[in-house]
Amino acid sequence: MYNERPSNWRRDFRFKSGLAGVFHMKSSQSHPPSDWTSSSKLMLHRHLQHDKVYPPTIYDLRRDPQTLVFRNLDRRPDQRDMAQTVTDPRTPWMRIYNSRLPWYIDIVAQDGGYITLADLFQQLFAALQKPIQQSDYYNDDLDDHDRQALNQAYVGRCRDEVERLGGVRRVDFLRGKVFFEGLSRGKNGMWRLRTGMEKS
Repeated sequence: MYNERPSNWRRDFRFKSGLAGVFHMKSSQSHPPSDWTSSSKLMLHRHLQHDKVYPPTIYDLRRDPQTLVFRNLDRRPDQRDMAQTVTDPRTPWMRIYNSRLPWYIDIVAQDGGYITLADLFQQLFAALQKPIQQSDYYNDDLDDHDRQALNQAYVGRCRDEVERLGGVRRVDFLRGKVFFEGLSRGKNGMWRLRTGMEKS
Protein backbone atom coordinates (compact mmCIF):
# COMPACT_ATOMS: atom_id res chain seq x y z
CA MET A 1 0.00 0.00 0.00
CA TYR A 2 1.21 3.46 -0.90
CA ASN A 3 0.05 6.88 0.26
CA GLU A 4 -3.26 8.43 -0.70
CA ARG A 5 -3.35 10.67 -3.76
CA PRO A 6 -1.59 14.01 -3.18
CA SER A 7 -3.78 16.81 -1.87
CA ASN A 8 -2.68 19.20 -4.65
CA TRP A 9 -4.03 16.92 -7.41
CA ARG A 10 -7.25 17.86 -9.15
CA ARG A 11 -10.16 16.07 -7.54
CA ASP A 12 -11.41 14.83 -10.91
CA PHE A 13 -8.02 13.63 -12.19
CA ARG A 14 -7.60 10.00 -13.16
CA PHE A 15 -4.44 8.57 -14.70
CA LYS A 16 -6.28 5.94 -16.73
CA SER A 17 -8.95 6.54 -19.31
CA GLY A 18 -12.03 4.39 -19.77
CA LEU A 19 -13.93 2.48 -17.10
CA ALA A 20 -10.91 2.01 -14.85
CA GLY A 21 -10.75 5.76 -14.37
CA VAL A 22 -14.45 6.54 -14.25
CA PHE A 23 -14.87 4.80 -10.90
CA HIS A 24 -12.28 7.15 -9.35
CA MET A 25 -13.67 10.37 -10.78
CA LYS A 26 -14.97 13.09 -8.46
CA SER A 27 -16.47 16.40 -9.40
CA SER A 28 -14.26 19.47 -9.52
CA GLN A 29 -15.18 22.59 -7.58
CA SER A 30 -12.60 24.97 -9.07
CA HIS A 31 -13.89 28.31 -10.37
CA PRO A 32 -12.25 31.56 -11.56
CA PRO A 33 -11.85 34.26 -8.88
CA SER A 34 -14.29 36.56 -10.68
CA ASP A 35 -16.85 36.20 -13.44
CA TRP A 36 -15.02 38.53 -15.84
CA THR A 37 -11.97 36.23 -15.91
CA SER A 38 -14.14 33.26 -16.93
CA SER A 39 -13.23 31.62 -20.24
CA SER A 40 -16.87 31.99 -21.32
CA LYS A 41 -16.39 35.79 -21.39
CA LEU A 42 -13.12 35.86 -23.35
CA MET A 43 -11.95 35.33 -26.93
CA LEU A 44 -8.56 33.68 -27.43
CA HIS A 45 -5.74 35.09 -29.50
CA ARG A 46 -5.58 33.36 -32.90
CA HIS A 47 -2.23 31.74 -32.01
CA LEU A 48 -3.93 29.89 -29.14
CA GLN A 49 -7.16 28.67 -30.71
CA HIS A 50 -7.41 24.89 -30.75
CA ASP A 51 -6.81 23.11 -34.04
CA LYS A 52 -5.95 19.42 -33.90
CA VAL A 53 -4.88 19.15 -37.55
CA TYR A 54 -3.04 22.47 -38.08
CA PRO A 55 -2.29 24.00 -34.67
CA PRO A 56 -1.54 27.73 -35.10
CA THR A 57 1.42 27.38 -32.72
CA ILE A 58 3.99 24.66 -33.25
CA TYR A 59 5.48 23.88 -29.86
CA ASP A 60 6.86 20.86 -28.01
CA LEU A 61 5.88 21.46 -24.37
CA ARG A 62 9.01 19.64 -23.16
CA ARG A 63 11.22 22.38 -24.60
CA ASP A 64 11.93 26.05 -23.92
CA PRO A 65 9.29 28.44 -25.35
CA GLN A 66 12.01 30.12 -27.42
CA THR A 67 11.70 27.12 -29.74
CA LEU A 68 8.03 27.72 -30.59
CA VAL A 69 6.86 28.81 -34.03
CA PHE A 70 3.67 30.62 -35.02
CA ARG A 71 2.42 28.96 -38.18
CA ASN A 72 1.38 32.20 -39.89
CA LEU A 73 4.80 33.83 -39.43
CA ASP A 74 7.74 33.19 -41.75
CA ARG A 75 10.19 34.01 -38.96
CA ARG A 76 10.80 33.38 -35.29
CA PRO A 77 8.48 35.31 -32.96
CA ASP A 78 10.04 38.50 -31.62
CA GLN A 79 9.42 40.47 -28.44
CA ARG A 80 6.59 42.43 -30.04
CA ASP A 81 4.82 39.25 -31.10
CA MET A 82 5.09 37.76 -27.62
CA ALA A 83 3.83 40.96 -25.95
CA GLN A 84 0.36 40.53 -27.48
CA THR A 85 -2.50 39.85 -25.09
CA VAL A 86 -3.78 36.27 -24.92
CA THR A 87 -7.48 37.22 -24.81
CA ASP A 88 -9.96 39.88 -25.79
CA PRO A 89 -10.91 41.50 -23.47
CA ARG A 90 -7.61 41.29 -21.63
CA THR A 91 -7.36 39.13 -18.54
CA PRO A 92 -4.96 39.09 -15.58
CA TRP A 93 -5.61 35.42 -14.69
CA MET A 94 -6.22 32.06 -16.33
CA ARG A 95 -6.54 28.58 -14.88
CA ILE A 96 -5.55 25.77 -17.24
CA TYR A 97 -5.99 22.02 -16.99
CA ASN A 98 -5.28 18.98 -19.13
CA SER A 99 -6.85 15.54 -18.75
CA ARG A 100 -3.42 13.94 -18.35
CA LEU A 101 -2.10 16.37 -15.73
CA PRO A 102 -3.18 16.05 -12.10
CA TRP A 103 -2.43 19.72 -11.38
CA TYR A 104 -4.08 22.99 -12.35
CA ILE A 105 -1.78 25.58 -13.92
CA ASP A 106 -2.48 29.18 -12.98
CA ILE A 107 -1.22 31.88 -15.35
CA VAL A 108 -0.98 35.42 -13.98
CA ALA A 109 -0.08 38.77 -15.55
CA GLN A 110 3.52 39.82 -14.95
CA ASP A 111 3.59 43.38 -16.30
CA GLY A 112 0.93 45.72 -17.57
CA GLY A 113 -1.97 44.06 -15.78
CA TYR A 114 -2.83 41.50 -18.44
CA ILE A 115 -1.46 38.15 -19.60
CA THR A 116 0.68 38.19 -22.72
CA LEU A 117 1.68 35.32 -24.99
CA ALA A 118 5.12 35.45 -23.33
CA ASP A 119 3.52 35.15 -19.86
CA LEU A 120 1.46 32.17 -20.95
CA PHE A 121 4.18 30.11 -22.58
CA GLN A 122 6.89 30.93 -20.02
CA GLN A 123 4.67 30.08 -17.05
CA LEU A 124 3.32 26.97 -18.76
CA PHE A 125 6.87 25.77 -19.37
CA ALA A 126 7.94 26.56 -15.78
CA ALA A 127 4.95 24.67 -14.35
CA LEU A 128 5.57 21.59 -16.49
CA GLN A 129 9.29 21.53 -15.70
CA LYS A 130 8.74 21.14 -11.96
CA PRO A 131 10.16 17.85 -10.66
CA ILE A 132 7.44 15.59 -9.32
CA GLN A 133 7.30 14.68 -5.64
CA GLN A 134 7.67 11.15 -4.33
CA SER A 135 3.95 11.19 -3.48
CA ASP A 136 3.13 11.94 -7.14
CA TYR A 137 4.86 8.71 -8.15
CA TYR A 138 4.07 6.39 -5.26
CA ASN A 139 0.38 6.60 -4.37
CA ASP A 140 -2.65 4.34 -4.46
CA ASP A 141 -3.97 5.89 -7.69
CA LEU A 142 -0.99 4.70 -9.76
CA ASP A 143 -0.01 1.09 -10.35
CA ASP A 144 3.24 -0.37 -11.70
CA HIS A 145 2.04 -0.05 -15.29
CA ASP A 146 1.30 3.66 -14.75
CA ARG A 147 4.75 4.25 -13.26
CA GLN A 148 6.30 2.44 -16.22
CA ALA A 149 4.46 4.82 -18.57
CA LEU A 150 5.92 7.79 -16.67
CA ASN A 151 9.39 6.28 -16.85
CA GLN A 152 9.07 5.83 -20.61
CA ALA A 153 8.02 9.47 -21.02
CA TYR A 154 10.98 10.57 -18.87
CA VAL A 155 13.47 8.52 -20.92
CA GLY A 156 12.00 9.83 -24.17
CA ARG A 157 12.30 13.45 -23.01
CA CYS A 158 15.88 13.39 -21.75
CA ARG A 159 18.55 14.24 -24.31
CA ASP A 160 21.59 14.21 -22.04
CA GLU A 161 22.83 13.30 -18.57
CA VAL A 162 21.91 16.69 -17.12
CA GLU A 163 18.25 16.18 -18.03
CA ARG A 164 18.33 12.59 -16.77
CA LEU A 165 19.65 13.75 -13.40
CA GLY A 166 16.63 16.06 -13.11
CA GLY A 167 14.35 13.04 -12.74
CA VAL A 168 10.70 12.76 -13.71
CA ARG A 169 8.99 16.10 -14.25
CA ARG A 170 5.37 17.12 -14.47
CA VAL A 171 5.48 17.28 -18.27
CA ASP A 172 6.12 13.51 -18.29
CA PHE A 173 2.52 12.96 -17.14
CA LEU A 174 1.50 13.96 -20.68
CA ARG A 175 2.97 10.61 -21.77
CA GLY A 176 3.80 11.43 -25.36
CA LYS A 177 1.01 13.95 -25.97
CA VAL A 178 3.46 16.82 -25.63
CA PHE A 179 2.67 18.95 -28.68
CA PHE A 180 0.60 22.08 -28.14
CA GLU A 181 -2.67 22.07 -30.10
CA GLY A 182 -4.12 25.18 -28.50
CA LEU A 183 -6.56 26.05 -25.73
CA SER A 184 -10.32 25.69 -25.61
CA ARG A 185 -13.00 26.79 -23.18
CA GLY A 186 -13.22 24.31 -20.34
CA LYS A 187 -15.44 23.63 -17.37
CA ASN A 188 -16.19 26.14 -14.66
CA GLY A 189 -14.68 29.09 -16.53
CA MET A 190 -11.27 27.47 -16.93
CA TRP A 191 -9.22 26.75 -20.05
CA ARG A 192 -8.43 23.29 -21.34
CA LEU A 193 -4.91 22.69 -22.64
CA ARG A 194 -5.17 20.57 -25.78
CA THR A 195 -2.17 18.42 -26.64
CA GLY A 196 -1.35 15.68 -29.10
CA MET A 197 1.31 13.45 -30.56
CA GLU A 198 3.91 14.78 -32.99
CA LYS A 199 2.49 15.34 -36.46
CA SER A 200 4.20 13.30 -39.18
